[in-house]
Amino acid sequence: MDNTNFNHPELNSNDNCKIIFTAFSKRLFYLRIQISGFVLLKNCAPFNAYMNFEYNLSGMVNKKHIRIANNSMIQKVDELWVFGPVSDGVLTEIYLAQKAKKPIRFFVPDENIAKFKEISIEQVELEDVSGWMWEYIIKKQNLERWHPRLRCKSNYPLVFPAYSKQNFYWQMHISKFCVDKKFIPLNPFMLFRYFLADLVPREKIYLANRAFVKLSDELWSFGEISNGVAAEIILAKQENKSIRHYKIVDKKPDYVKFQKISRNGLVFEEENLADLF
Repeated sequence: MDNTNFNHPELNSNDNCKIIFTAFSKRLFYLRIQISGFVLLKNCAPFNAYMNFEYNLSGMVNKKHIRIANNSMIQKVDELWVFGPVSDGVLTEIYLAQKAKKPIRFFVPDENIAKFKEISIEQVELEDVSGWMWEYIIKKQNLERWHPRLRCKSNYPLVFPAYSKQNFYWQMHISKFCVDKKFIPLNPFMLFRYFLADLVPREKIYLANRAFVKLSDELWSFGEISNGVAAEIILAKQENKSIRHYKIVDKKPDYVKFQKISRNGLVFEEENLADLF
């Protein structure tokens, strides 16, 4: 595999960025793109569950798996940033971040990214959360007996699903396939929707994408190998990640089947890319 002359923005930077778990109530779902954009503009990579999984992958997977995935991610990120009032779900994420000794910051979001404001923990508002539970957070007391999500001890590994924009349509099916195998997909086309390109420079998305490839335990490619997918595979190899390849078969709006293939079975969008493998 000779990639010495291969050039792509994701391979041109040695910069590292922090990975941030963005915690916010479902009532702020409509601000999920602005929240990710805000984190990207701070030169950090946002793990935004409402981007990565939409709302429980639109019911395609059991909510239990999404909770396990989110709990697992809190252990792996660098920091947790809270946006808006603290709901029941956000409370558990703060507790898990405290337990994992992750730095926690609080922000008031806005439809205008420029108007986001950082606040202190004393200024935080609660959303349908009992005051005594928040006191437990302030005093860093054990909450696990009081919340079922905190009694979940399972942990899933991370996978980066690499696929071409030509297969953008199958993004949720790809994430479901990963979750069904008990892997957390760090799905770039869901984490970084095309809308984000209007809010932040594309270079910041490349930097964040690179951070997620490096964080992942494995990389799985799906479908044809594009220029961008080739770059992600090269980066994964440099980081000694385990790599699998899947062919997309039986494409239907409500059902997609993936078939594992060898490197010899790969199909390339551009003929010259085959020389890299």
